[in-house]
Amino acid sequence: MKKTVQVTALLFTSALLLAACGQDKKEETTVATTQEPTTQATTAAPTTATPTTVYSLEDAQKAVFEISDRVGTITMTFYYKDDVLLKQESVENYTLSKIDADNPLELLKNSSAEDEQKYKDLIGKGFEYKSAHNDDIFTVTYSFDYTKTDMKKLKEIEPKLRLTDDNTVSYSEFRDKLLKAGYVEK
Repeated sequence: MKKTVQVTALLFTSALLLAACGQDKKEETTVATTQEPTTQATTAAPTTATPTTVYSLEDAQKAVFEISDRVGTITMTFYYKDDVLLKQESVENYTLSKIDADNPLELLKNSSAEDEQKYKDLIGKGFEYKSAHNDDIFTVTYSFDYTKTDMKKLKEIEPKLRLTDDNTVSYSEFRDKLLKAGYVEK
């Protein structure tokens, strides 16, 4: 396999690895205690309030990152709230004639099939994936809706996935990793 194809495969794989990020809902439970002094004793009556922070895509912020080289471009769009990544949408476009390989179309089809197989248990459950070929362009699109993704299953697929204590991924840490990898924020 030539160097360009290896780099392309690395970008393709790293994009999916970076995708494995977080869940959208962050629940906070508030316990209120009331203490009333009496002549006999102090009483504590705990109550549980409804969660005060529930994330939705409607009030999310949006950020777009892009990386490109001579064979293609990867564009990732992220939706986040309070440093919690909610959703990721990715589009990867590869120019087949610029890939140094005997059969770049077959190479990308095989790579796509492997990735689709890897994430098959999440398809339709917060993860969508498709690839298409049109003339000299091979396109891969996928999205993770972390409001629906089973994080336990995602962690099984991606054992190196770093989740925060509340089972989410920090958007700022994720953004920093992208920038270090050469992505540019649009």
